[in-house]
Amino acid sequence: MTLQDYIKVFRHRWPVILICALVAGAATWFITPASSDTTKKVGSYTATATILVGSKDPEATGSNLGRIALYLTTGEVPKRAAAVVKFEGDPALLARGLTVTPDTVSQALMVSATASDGKQAAAVANAFANQTVLFIEQARRPGAENATLSVLQPATPIPSATTDGGFVVPPGRGPRTAMATLLGLLVGLGAALVMDRLDSRLRTRADIHSALRMPIIAEVPRLKRSQRNRATLGVLEDPLSLYADGYRAARTALTHTAGQVMPGDYSPRRSAIEPRRPANTARLVLITSAHASEGKTTSVANLAASFAETGQQVLVLDADLRSPDAHNAFDVPQGAGISDYLTDPGEGSLSAVVRPTSVPGVRIITAGTSLAHPASLASRMGHLLEEARDMADVVLIDTAPLLEASDVFDILPMVDTLLLVVRHGRLTEVAGNRVAELVGRFQVPVSGVIIVGAKAKLGDTYGYGYGDARKTKKKVKRGRRLADQRRPAAPVVTESEPDDFLDDASRESRRTRRASSA
Repeated sequence: MTLQDYIKVFRHRWPVILICALVAGAATWFITPASSDTTKKVGSYTATATILVGSKDPEATGSNLGRIALYLTTGEVPKRAAAVVKFEGDPALLARGLTVTPDTVSQALMVSATASDGKQAAAVANAFANQTVLFIEQARRPGAENATLSVLQPATPIPSATTDGGFVVPPGRGPRTAMATLLGLLVGLGAALVMDRLDSRLRTRADIHSALRMPIIAEVPRLKRSQRNRATLGVLEDPLSLYADGYRAARTALTHTAGQVMPGDYSPRRSAIEPRRPANTARLVLITSAHASEGKTTSVANLAASFAETGQQVLVLDADLRSPDAHNAFDVPQGAGISDYLTDPGEGSLSAVVRPTSVPGVRIITAGTSLAHPASLASRMGHLLEEARDMADVVLIDTAPLLEASDVFDILPMVDTLLLVVRHGRLTEVAGNRVAELVGRFQVPVSGVIIVGAKAKLGDTYGYGYGDARKTKKKVKRGRRLADQRRPAAPVVTESEPDDFLDDASRESRRTRRASSA
């Protein structure tokens, strides 16, 4: 991934990053006391007692320090010391925690004990030192017959030396909160990258084009929340909006550009050389999507209104026999339609099921009422489509989603072009590749893709009076008044100024006023 890709991911996942940073900072703020103890915490204490070793024999050169150290850590001395400090466990365990260091030069033994409690460490060291002295004095011990012992210095607890190297967390609430927020920010960045890696939905124009290998002919911006519950015909309700312009761009592409055939292995029901459609017949445009709820029916309704505003006669076929919904977009009640005509074609003509809509120039054939076997009905639509060519200038066919029903594959070889509707952030890369593969195998000319719900940018509007950037007259007047106030004032010519600042007409008028006043 390039730096631009990382920035794109972070911009898309900014709520996750922000939440991680805020949660970490807030949690640290509440669990950290307002005033913390800044004294240095001691982990353990070491107490050392010094035993001075002498000899009763003046001619002896030294005492056996090793034998005395052995008496100190084994046998009777640990039992006596454990009794003094009231240690209930095995005395050998208590003696194992001692450190006995002999000093042959000064003829001394250093007895050290370490514990988290300083008083306990001093008590243990002094108990062993005192009991060793008494043990040697009470009887002649082998290897220490002439030894005399005395405690030179009792044990005193001393904090263990600790190194302050490395990173030390600041004690204050503010610094700790700042550090936690920074760590939360880093965690959020990592979570954003992981989520982007796991989420394969296509969110950019380039990604959709790369997965589908189809041209993007229009991008319809996302409606505001207040507009989503209104009727779906935005082309009629707000004709100057970016929403309406998106469908007009798709209409222009359908009218003036030829569809391209996707590469595929074979083409069922379609010869290698497709005969051209007669010039005096309507163009059959099949509009579908990869999945349901991507906006194909809404796109059909707005495209129909867009074609109708150019003066063309439009016929809408609700061929989504599994979930018909096009009649609701045009305020037409469900009734006899495609399924009824296909079930009993000899009962009446196709024109008998054509209905007018709320949009001038747009008529519709609803799905009908006989919807028990939609798959079998879709395979018999060839004659209906050919007959529908003579009823309008443009025929828009609303069908089932490509990846959710097989009905559309029976209609694909019969149409002139295909228009795919993709909702922004809904299609995955796997689904996009599957759609491209299916369309390529049927060798259907593809006009392109409409991206619905795209994010509108500030640069998408231009000029005064166009799109959502248009202003009211009151705002325009206010803007002009503010501009005039910021403009530097022109020099004012007074009576005392010379005549060089005035033109000829002004000079003549000024002379006339002076003469009349005189």
